[in-house]
Amino acid sequence: MAPRRPGGPVAAGLAWLGLAVMACVAPPPATAADVALRSASVEVTVSEEGGLPLRWISCAGACAEPGVVRQQLVGPGDGALRWSAAQSAQAAAMTARRYVATLQETPEALIAELVPAVDGDGPRLVQRYELSRRTHVLRMRLSMPPGVGLEMASGAALIPGQLPGFGAAFSDVDAVSLDGAGQQRLDGTAQPAGFTASREGWAGVRSRFWAWLAQPAADVALTVQAPGPNRRVLSWTPPDGVLDLAFYAGPVEWKSLRVVSFDLTRMLFASLWEPLRWLCLALLFLLGFINAWVGSAGLAIVLLSLAVKVILYPATHIADRWQAEVNRAQSRLQPRLAEIRRQFRGEEAHRRTLQAYREEGVHPLYTFKSLAGFAIQVPMFIAAFDMLAGNFALDGVAFLWIADLAAPDRLARLPFTLPFFGADLNLLPFLMSAVSILSAVVQQEPSLNAALQLRQRRNLHLMALAFFLLFYTFPAGMVLYWTANNFWHLLKVLLLRR
Repeated sequence: MAPRRPGGPVAAGLAWLGLAVMACVAPPPATAADVALRSASVEVTVSEEGGLPLRWISCAGACAEPGVVRQQLVGPGDGALRWSAAQSAQAAAMTARRYVATLQETPEALIAELVPAVDGDGPRLVQRYELSRRTHVLRMRLSMPPGVGLEMASGAALIPGQLPGFGAAFSDVDAVSLDGAGQQRLDGTAQPAGFTASREGWAGVRSRFWAWLAQPAADVALTVQAPGPNRRVLSWTPPDGVLDLAFYAGPVEWKSLRVVSFDLTRMLFASLWEPLRWLCLALLFLLGFINAWVGSAGLAIVLLSLAVKVILYPATHIADRWQAEVNRAQSRLQPRLAEIRRQFRGEEAHRRTLQAYREEGVHPLYTFKSLAGFAIQVPMFIAAFDMLAGNFALDGVAFLWIADLAAPDRLARLPFTLPFFGADLNLLPFLMSAVSILSAVVQQEPSLNAALQLRQRRNLHLMALAFFLLFYTFPAGMVLYWTANNFWHLLKVLLLRR
């Protein structure tokens, strides 16, 4: 009998069985993975499917430190970078495109390059990311077919806590452009607005304390939309299929901005006239110096108000002397002028009023001298309040019962919501007003007669009420400064009385 050949029916059956088992237990085909780029202060996760960031976190300091402030710019369902095109099929094809990533590290940056997993018939689209190790900058060089662009959409995480009343002014998210001339608001609220993003400037979105801006390597078409309250969408469409952007994603804070570009520092106190803006910066550095010395931001604000009083004392002392001269002239003139108003009208009243001024040796415009103190203090007042409103170093910092100096002090939660005032009981505005009213009660101007003193006190009470309404929903740091300012004034009044 002929010998059996190896690999007969039994062996063949076993072979087929083995292949079937291997097919069942073999791993599934490879799927797209996520590429993580992490520097000290930025964490970015890029997907190999679509080639765009799925997650983008910026930190005010080292992300690894406990308690560091973290801001999400891109995340699941909130904030996005996505492909856009007039034809949705093009954007969908780019989103479904798969890449293979290679990573590289240098002393200055972390680099990820994504190349297509399968070369198609069209151009070879490569996406490149370079994350700085020392700053909040991420550079992107994105390749795309003609007609495709990049859409940058801000999310809910970027929206600051919403404040009632006048405090709502600190709760906005805006689309802005920025260059050496300053910051401009890009309006796309009514309908999509078209701009040209210059390679000399930056464009993007910003909130009170955080910014997400991009600087193109070449001029590029930019469209801005506002799909909802405090939501902004910017669409970048390159003319040649290559979009080269340097993103700054970080805090609106001097050191972080300055290390990247001096133009970025224009975001600080951008709405102010340039001399006032520089005064803001001077107060910002002075507050930082005091804070480093005392180790308490709240105490530093109190001492800043005292330092400003001391700095302005020579000028305010002269202004107080002029005010006393005006008060004495008013006390002398007031009875005669009141008598003239009772007895005469028209041209005769005007002639007798001028005669009274001449006989008393007073110029008709003498009251303008009393504006000197106002003119001296108002610029400092504006600069101090803008500085405290936009001071990133106060965000989340506690002082006494105040949980956050960048928000109202919120001593207690009310069981109801008041229109304009909100649902929180803020103690600082009451303390501020109480000190103001006490100053008005104890203040005695020897250069004023009784009637004028009564009028002055009434005006001071009305001013205290106006400041209470204005400041009630303002951040606690601003109210603390004005409360301290009123306290130093009260102390001055008491010392003068002695």
